[in-house]
Amino acid sequence: MPLPPYSRRHFLQTATALGVATGLGGCWPGQGNGQEVQFLNRSLPPQLISQFQRQLSQGKDLNFKAIANLQSLFENLQTWHNPQGKNSFPGLWGNGPGTKQLQSPAQLVTGGDVWLEKAIQTGLIQPFASSQLSQWSTLPPRWQLLGQRNDQGVPDQAGKIWAIPYRWGPTMIIYRQQPFADLGWQPTDWSDLWRPELEQRIALVDDPREAIGLTLKKLGYSYNVTNPAAIPTLAPALQELAAQVKFYSNQCYLQALLNKDVWLAVGWSSQIIPLLRNQSELRAIIPTSGTSLWADLWTMPAGSEAADITYDWLNFSAQQSSLTQMATFSQGLAVPYQNLDIGSLTTNPLLAFSPELLERCEFLAPLDSASADQYKALWQTMRSAQTITG
Repeated sequence: MPLPPYSRRHFLQTATALGVATGLGGCWPGQGNGQEVQFLNRSLPPQLISQFQRQLSQGKDLNFKAIANLQSLFENLQTWHNPQGKNSFPGLWGNGPGTKQLQSPAQLVTGGDVWLEKAIQTGLIQPFASSQLSQWSTLPPRWQLLGQRNDQGVPDQAGKIWAIPYRWGPTMIIYRQQPFADLGWQPTDWSDLWRPELEQRIALVDDPREAIGLTLKKLGYSYNVTNPAAIPTLAPALQELAAQVKFYSNQCYLQALLNKDVWLAVGWSSQIIPLLRNQSELRAIIPTSGTSLWADLWTMPAGSEAADITYDWLNFSAQQSSLTQMATFSQGLAVPYQNLDIGSLTTNPLLAFSPELLERCEFLAPLDSASADQYKALWQTMRSAQTITG
Protein backbone atom coordinates (compact mmCIF):
# COMPACT_ATOMS: atom_id res chain seq x y z
CA MET A 1 0.00 0.00 0.00
CA PRO A 2 1.56 3.35 -0.97
CA LEU A 3 1.72 5.88 1.83
CA PRO A 4 -0.21 9.11 1.49
CA PRO A 5 1.80 12.32 1.21
CA TYR A 6 3.24 13.22 4.58
CA SER A 7 1.38 15.78 6.60
CA ARG A 8 1.57 17.40 10.00
CA ARG A 9 -1.15 15.10 11.30
CA HIS A 10 0.64 11.97 10.19
CA PHE A 11 4.32 12.76 10.39
CA LEU A 12 5.29 16.32 11.22
CA GLN A 13 5.00 18.64 14.17
CA THR A 14 7.19 21.36 12.72
CA ALA A 15 6.97 24.98 13.75
CA THR A 16 4.73 27.18 11.64
CA ALA A 17 5.12 30.87 11.05
CA LEU A 18 2.92 31.25 14.14
CA GLY A 19 5.16 29.19 16.39
CA VAL A 20 2.13 27.01 17.13
CA ALA A 21 2.13 23.68 18.92
CA THR A 22 5.87 22.94 18.84
CA GLY A 23 9.11 24.04 20.33
CA LEU A 24 12.71 23.05 20.68
CA GLY A 25 13.43 19.56 21.93
CA GLY A 26 14.62 19.13 25.50
CA CYS A 27 15.68 16.50 28.02
CA TRP A 28 14.33 15.37 31.35
CA PRO A 29 17.33 13.41 32.61
CA GLY A 30 17.09 10.67 35.17
CA GLN A 31 19.72 9.87 37.76
CA GLY A 32 22.40 8.69 35.35
CA ASN A 33 23.04 7.07 32.00
CA GLY A 34 19.89 4.99 31.85
CA GLN A 35 17.42 3.88 29.21
CA GLU A 36 15.87 6.55 26.96
CA VAL A 37 12.36 7.49 25.89
CA GLN A 38 12.09 9.73 22.82
CA PHE A 39 8.76 11.52 22.70
CA LEU A 40 7.11 14.11 20.49
CA ASN A 41 7.78 17.53 21.95
CA ARG A 42 4.88 18.90 24.02
CA SER A 43 2.96 15.62 23.84
CA LEU A 44 3.84 14.82 27.48
CA PRO A 45 3.49 17.15 30.46
CA PRO A 46 6.86 17.75 32.19
CA GLN A 47 5.00 17.40 35.50
CA LEU A 48 4.13 13.80 34.66
CA ILE A 49 7.70 12.92 33.73
CA SER A 50 9.06 14.48 36.94
CA GLN A 51 6.49 12.68 39.05
CA PHE A 52 7.48 9.33 37.54
CA GLN A 53 11.20 9.93 38.04
CA ARG A 54 10.70 10.94 41.68
CA GLN A 55 9.03 7.65 42.53
CA LEU A 56 11.72 5.46 40.94
CA SER A 57 13.69 3.32 43.36
CA GLN A 58 17.44 3.82 43.63
CA GLY A 59 19.35 2.25 40.78
CA LYS A 60 16.50 2.65 38.28
CA ASP A 61 16.77 5.28 35.58
CA LEU A 62 14.77 6.39 32.54
CA ASN A 63 15.69 9.48 30.57
CA PHE A 64 13.11 11.40 28.54
CA LYS A 65 14.14 13.29 25.41
CA ALA A 66 11.75 15.62 23.58
CA ILE A 67 12.10 15.46 19.79
CA ALA A 68 10.76 18.39 17.77
CA ASN A 69 8.80 16.47 15.14
CA LEU A 70 7.45 13.08 14.15
CA GLN A 71 9.63 13.02 11.04
CA SER A 72 12.81 12.95 13.16
CA LEU A 73 11.37 10.25 15.41
CA PHE A 74 10.54 8.14 12.39
CA GLU A 75 13.99 8.64 10.88
CA ASN A 76 15.53 7.47 14.16
CA LEU A 77 13.55 4.24 13.90
CA GLN A 78 14.88 3.75 10.37
CA THR A 79 18.47 4.41 11.38
CA TRP A 80 18.38 2.04 14.32
CA HIS A 81 16.92 -0.63 12.06
CA ASN A 82 19.35 -0.11 9.18
CA PRO A 83 22.15 2.39 10.00
CA GLN A 84 23.63 2.46 6.48
CA GLY A 85 20.41 1.90 4.59
CA LYS A 86 18.03 4.12 2.70
CA ASN A 87 14.63 5.39 3.64
CA SER A 88 12.10 2.57 3.89
CA PHE A 89 9.62 4.87 2.13
CA PRO A 90 11.56 6.35 -0.82
CA GLY A 91 10.50 9.84 -1.82
CA LEU A 92 8.87 10.61 1.52
CA TRP A 93 11.75 12.52 3.10
CA GLY A 94 14.55 12.22 0.59
CA ASN A 95 17.02 9.35 0.62
CA GLY A 96 16.78 8.49 4.28
CA PRO A 97 18.88 8.92 7.39
CA GLY A 98 21.92 6.89 6.31
CA THR A 99 24.41 9.53 7.51
CA LYS A 100 22.73 9.94 10.89
CA GLN A 101 24.68 8.49 13.82
CA LEU A 102 22.71 7.26 16.82
CA GLN A 103 23.48 5.22 19.90
CA SER A 104 21.60 2.02 20.69
CA PRO A 105 17.80 2.15 20.18
CA ALA A 106 15.62 4.01 22.63
CA GLN A 107 13.22 2.01 24.75
CA LEU A 108 10.18 3.90 23.49
CA VAL A 109 9.51 6.29 20.60
CA THR A 110 6.39 8.31 19.82
CA GLY A 111 4.78 7.01 16.65
CA GLY A 112 2.05 8.22 14.30
CA ASP A 113 -1.02 6.06 13.89
CA VAL A 114 -1.18 6.36 10.10
CA TRP A 115 2.26 4.83 9.40
CA LEU A 116 2.06 2.07 11.99
CA GLU A 117 1.09 -0.45 9.30
CA LYS A 118 4.29 0.15 7.31
CA ALA A 119 6.47 0.27 10.44
CA ILE A 120 5.25 -3.22 11.30
CA GLN A 121 5.64 -4.58 7.77
CA THR A 122 9.20 -3.25 7.43
CA GLY A 123 10.34 -4.41 10.86
CA LEU A 124 11.03 -0.97 12.36
CA ILE A 125 9.27 -1.83 15.63
CA GLN A 126 8.58 -4.85 17.81
CA PRO A 127 5.46 -5.79 19.81
CA PHE A 128 4.97 -5.26 23.52
CA ALA A 129 4.47 -8.09 26.02
CA SER A 130 0.78 -7.93 26.88
CA SER A 131 1.41 -9.76 30.18
CA GLN A 132 3.42 -6.75 31.44
CA LEU A 133 0.79 -4.13 30.59
CA SER A 134 -1.32 -4.01 33.73
CA GLN A 135 -3.92 -1.53 32.39
CA TRP A 136 -4.28 -2.67 28.77
CA SER A 137 -7.41 -4.73 29.44
CA THR A 138 -9.17 -1.61 30.79
CA LEU A 139 -8.73 0.25 27.48
CA PRO A 140 -11.87 0.34 25.28
CA PRO A 141 -11.61 -1.73 22.05
CA ARG A 142 -11.46 1.24 19.65
CA TRP A 143 -8.31 2.48 21.40
CA GLN A 144 -6.83 -1.01 21.62
CA LEU A 145 -7.27 -1.40 17.85
CA LEU A 146 -5.06 1.64 17.26
CA GLY A 147 -2.09 -0.48 18.31
CA GLN A 148 -3.29 -4.07 18.20
CA ARG A 149 -2.46 -5.36 14.73
CA ASN A 150 -1.73 -8.54 12.84
CA ASP A 151 1.70 -9.07 11.29
CA GLN A 152 0.61 -7.16 8.17
CA GLY A 153 -0.20 -4.12 10.28
CA VAL A 154 -3.98 -4.37 9.94
CA PRO A 155 -6.07 -3.69 13.09
CA ASP A 156 -6.95 -7.04 14.65
CA GLN A 157 -8.30 -7.65 18.16
CA ALA A 158 -6.46 -10.99 18.14
CA GLY A 159 -3.18 -9.39 17.00
CA LYS A 160 -0.08 -8.41 18.92
CA ILE A 161 0.21 -5.07 20.70
CA TRP A 162 2.49 -3.05 18.42
CA ALA A 163 1.68 0.40 19.79
CA ILE A 164 0.09 1.97 22.86
CA PRO A 165 -1.91 5.20 22.47
CA TYR A 166 -1.31 7.92 25.04
CA ARG A 167 -2.71 11.15 23.53
CA TRP A 168 -5.36 11.91 20.93
CA GLY A 169 -7.52 14.65 19.50
CA PRO A 170 -9.83 15.68 16.64
CA THR A 171 -9.70 17.46 13.32
CA MET A 172 -11.59 20.73 13.81
CA ILE A 173 -13.06 23.75 12.06
CA ILE A 174 -11.63 27.12 13.13
CA TYR A 175 -13.03 30.40 11.84
CA ARG A 176 -13.03 34.18 12.22
CA GLN A 177 -16.19 35.23 14.05
CA GLN A 178 -16.84 38.66 12.51
CA PRO A 179 -17.41 37.57 8.88
CA PHE A 180 -19.95 35.02 10.04
CA ALA A 181 -21.63 37.50 12.35
CA ASP A 182 -22.06 39.69 9.27
CA LEU A 183 -23.54 36.73 7.39
CA GLY A 184 -25.92 35.94 10.27
CA TRP A 185 -24.86 32.32 10.80
CA GLN A 186 -21.99 30.30 12.28
CA PRO A 187 -20.45 27.05 11.03
CA THR A 188 -21.61 23.92 12.83
CA ASP A 189 -20.91 21.04 10.44
CA TRP A 190 -18.98 20.00 7.35
CA SER A 191 -21.90 20.81 5.06
CA ASP A 192 -21.35 24.52 5.79
CA LEU A 193 -18.10 24.40 3.80
CA TRP A 194 -20.19 24.12 0.61
CA ARG A 195 -22.18 27.31 1.23
CA PRO A 196 -21.75 29.78 -1.67
CA GLU A 197 -20.69 32.59 0.68
CA LEU A 198 -17.47 30.67 1.39
CA GLU A 199 -16.19 30.45 -2.17
CA GLN A 200 -12.41 31.00 -2.01
CA ARG A 201 -12.72 31.65 1.73
CA ILE A 202 -11.45 28.29 3.07
CA ALA A 203 -8.01 26.87 3.92
CA LEU A 204 -7.62 23.09 4.09
CA VAL A 205 -4.77 20.92 5.26
CA ASP A 206 -2.99 19.36 2.30
CA ASP A 207 -4.10 15.81 3.11
CA PRO A 208 -6.30 13.52 0.98
CA ARG A 209 -7.71 11.46 3.83
CA GLU A 210 -8.86 14.62 5.61
CA ALA A 211 -10.34 16.42 2.59
CA ILE A 212 -11.97 13.36 1.06
CA GLY A 213 -12.96 12.09 4.48
CA LEU A 214 -14.84 15.23 5.53
CA THR A 215 -16.62 15.14 2.17
CA LEU A 216 -17.61 11.52 2.75
CA LYS A 217 -18.85 12.51 6.20
CA LYS A 218 -20.90 15.33 4.71
CA LEU A 219 -22.48 12.80 2.34
CA GLY A 220 -23.32 10.45 5.22
CA TYR A 221 -20.45 7.96 4.81
CA SER A 222 -17.45 6.91 6.90
CA TYR A 223 -13.95 8.41 6.66
CA ASN A 224 -12.78 4.84 6.07
CA VAL A 225 -14.90 3.98 3.04
CA THR A 226 -13.32 1.38 0.78
CA ASN A 227 -14.04 1.62 -2.95
CA PRO A 228 -14.93 5.35 -2.80
CA ALA A 229 -15.19 5.44 -6.60
CA ALA A 230 -18.46 3.53 -6.24
CA ILE A 231 -20.10 6.55 -4.56
CA PRO A 232 -21.55 8.57 -7.46
CA THR A 233 -21.99 11.80 -5.47
CA LEU A 234 -18.42 11.90 -4.14
CA ALA A 235 -16.46 13.21 -7.14
CA PRO A 236 -18.93 16.07 -7.83
CA ALA A 237 -18.91 17.05 -4.14
CA LEU A 238 -15.09 17.15 -4.16
CA GLN A 239 -15.10 19.40 -7.21
CA GLU A 240 -17.57 21.73 -5.51
CA LEU A 241 -15.39 21.82 -2.40
CA ALA A 242 -12.30 22.56 -4.51
CA ALA A 243 -14.03 25.72 -5.75
CA GLN A 244 -14.41 26.84 -2.14
CA VAL A 245 -10.77 26.32 -1.17
CA LYS A 246 -8.26 29.15 -1.56
CA PHE A 247 -5.32 27.57 0.22
CA TYR A 248 -3.98 24.07 0.96
CA SER A 249 -1.21 23.71 3.53
CA ASN A 250 -0.15 21.54 6.45
CA GLN A 251 1.97 24.30 7.96
CA CYS A 252 0.46 27.67 7.04
CA TYR A 253 -3.30 27.23 7.08
CA LEU A 254 -3.59 29.03 10.42
CA GLN A 255 -1.40 31.88 9.20
CA ALA A 256 -3.77 32.33 6.27
CA LEU A 257 -6.62 32.61 8.76
CA LEU A 258 -4.78 35.16 10.90
CA ASN A 259 -3.87 37.18 7.81
CA LYS A 260 -7.58 37.29 6.90
CA ASP A 261 -6.79 35.61 3.59
CA VAL A 262 -9.52 33.12 4.48
CA TRP A 263 -12.45 33.10 6.89
CA LEU A 264 -12.38 29.44 7.85
CA ALA A 265 -9.79 26.65 8.10
CA VAL A 266 -9.80 22.93 8.78
CA GLY A 267 -6.94 21.54 10.86
CA TRP A 268 -5.77 19.54 13.85
CA SER A 269 -6.60 20.32 17.46
CA SER A 270 -2.96 20.14 18.58
CA GLN A 271 -2.26 23.20 16.41
CA ILE A 272 -5.60 24.96 16.81
CA ILE A 273 -6.11 24.84 20.58
CA PRO A 274 -2.90 26.76 21.52
CA LEU A 275 -3.77 29.50 19.03
CA LEU A 276 -7.16 30.20 20.59
CA ARG A 277 -5.67 31.37 23.88
CA ASN A 278 -4.46 34.62 22.36
CA GLN A 279 -6.93 35.12 19.51
CA SER A 280 -10.36 36.09 20.81
CA GLU A 281 -11.58 36.73 17.26
CA LEU A 282 -11.22 33.04 16.44
CA ARG A 283 -13.57 30.24 17.38
CA ALA A 284 -13.22 26.48 16.88
CA ILE A 285 -15.77 23.65 16.75
CA ILE A 286 -15.95 19.91 16.27
CA PRO A 287 -18.43 19.29 13.41
CA THR A 288 -21.70 17.85 14.67
CA SER A 289 -21.72 14.94 12.21
CA GLY A 290 -18.35 13.77 13.53
CA THR A 291 -14.73 14.13 12.51
CA SER A 292 -11.47 12.25 12.14
CA LEU A 293 -9.27 11.58 15.17
CA TRP A 294 -5.47 11.49 15.46
CA ALA A 295 -3.37 9.70 18.06
CA ASP A 296 0.16 9.70 19.46
CA LEU A 297 1.36 6.17 20.22
CA TRP A 298 4.23 4.53 22.09
CA THR A 299 6.22 2.17 19.88
CA MET A 300 9.22 -0.02 20.77
CA PRO A 301 12.08 0.11 18.25
CA ALA A 302 13.23 -3.18 16.79
CA GLY A 303 16.45 -4.28 18.46
CA SER A 304 15.83 -2.57 21.79
CA GLU A 305 15.87 -4.76 24.88
CA ALA A 306 12.59 -4.25 26.69
CA ALA A 307 13.53 -3.29 30.24
CA ASP A 308 11.26 -3.59 33.25
CA ILE A 309 11.47 0.17 33.71
CA THR A 310 9.86 0.62 30.28
CA TYR A 311 6.77 -1.20 31.46
CA ASP A 312 6.96 0.66 34.77
CA TRP A 313 6.50 3.88 32.79
CA LEU A 314 3.73 2.50 30.57
CA ASN A 315 1.77 1.24 33.59
CA PHE A 316 2.43 4.41 35.60
CA SER A 317 1.21 6.65 32.76
CA ALA A 318 -2.02 4.62 32.52
CA GLN A 319 -2.98 5.23 36.16
CA GLN A 320 -5.88 7.57 36.82
CA SER A 321 -3.69 10.19 38.53
CA SER A 322 -1.40 10.23 35.47
CA LEU A 323 -4.36 10.56 33.12
CA THR A 324 -5.46 13.57 35.16
CA GLN A 325 -2.03 15.14 34.62
CA MET A 326 -2.34 14.52 30.87
CA ALA A 327 -5.82 16.05 30.86
CA THR A 328 -4.65 19.12 32.74
CA PHE A 329 -1.35 19.91 31.04
CA SER A 330 -1.44 18.34 27.55
CA GLN A 331 -2.87 19.99 24.42
CA GLY A 332 -4.62 16.71 23.57
CA LEU A 333 -6.87 14.29 25.39
CA ALA A 334 -5.69 11.50 27.65
CA VAL A 335 -6.55 7.94 26.63
CA PRO A 336 -9.62 6.55 28.45
CA TYR A 337 -8.13 3.71 30.46
CA GLN A 338 -10.47 2.19 33.06
CA ASN A 339 -13.39 3.31 30.85
CA LEU A 340 -13.10 6.84 32.19
CA ASP A 341 -15.61 9.38 30.89
CA ILE A 342 -14.13 11.38 27.99
CA GLY A 343 -15.13 14.63 29.68
CA SER A 344 -12.77 13.84 32.54
CA LEU A 345 -9.81 13.43 30.17
CA THR A 346 -9.51 17.11 29.25
CA THR A 347 -9.92 20.47 30.95
CA ASN A 348 -10.77 22.15 27.63
CA PRO A 349 -14.52 22.34 27.00
CA LEU A 350 -13.88 22.32 23.24
CA LEU A 351 -12.59 18.76 23.55
CA ALA A 352 -15.24 17.44 25.94
CA PHE A 353 -16.92 15.05 23.51
CA SER A 354 -20.40 13.83 24.34
CA PRO A 355 -20.71 10.03 23.99
CA GLU A 356 -22.96 10.57 20.98
CA LEU A 357 -20.49 12.85 19.20
CA LEU A 358 -17.56 10.55 19.94
CA GLU A 359 -19.48 7.67 18.41
CA ARG A 360 -19.68 9.65 15.16
CA CYS A 361 -15.90 10.25 15.08
CA GLU A 362 -13.31 7.93 13.58
CA PHE A 363 -9.61 7.11 13.66
CA LEU A 364 -8.29 6.72 10.13
CA ALA A 365 -7.89 3.04 9.25
CA PRO A 366 -5.35 1.58 6.79
CA LEU A 367 -6.60 1.22 3.24
CA ASP A 368 -6.11 -1.71 0.89
CA SER A 369 -4.05 -0.88 -2.20
CA ALA A 370 -7.04 -0.65 -4.54
CA SER A 371 -8.87 1.78 -2.27
CA ALA A 372 -5.67 3.81 -1.71
CA ASP A 373 -5.31 4.19 -5.49
CA GLN A 374 -8.89 5.45 -5.72
CA TYR A 375 -8.28 8.04 -3.00
CA LYS A 376 -5.13 9.15 -4.81
CA ALA A 377 -6.99 9.57 -8.10
CA LEU A 378 -9.83 11.52 -6.46
CA TRP A 379 -7.31 13.77 -4.72
CA GLN A 380 -5.37 14.48 -7.90
CA THR A 381 -8.57 15.42 -9.69
CA MET A 382 -9.65 17.68 -6.84
CA ARG A 383 -6.25 19.38 -6.61
CA SER A 384 -5.97 19.90 -10.35
CA ALA A 385 -8.47 22.72 -9.99
CA GLN A 386 -6.40 24.41 -7.27
CA THR A 387 -3.07 26.20 -7.55
CA ILE A 388 -2.34 27.75 -4.15
CA THR A 389 -0.42 25.43 -1.83
CA GLY A 390 1.65 26.15 1.24
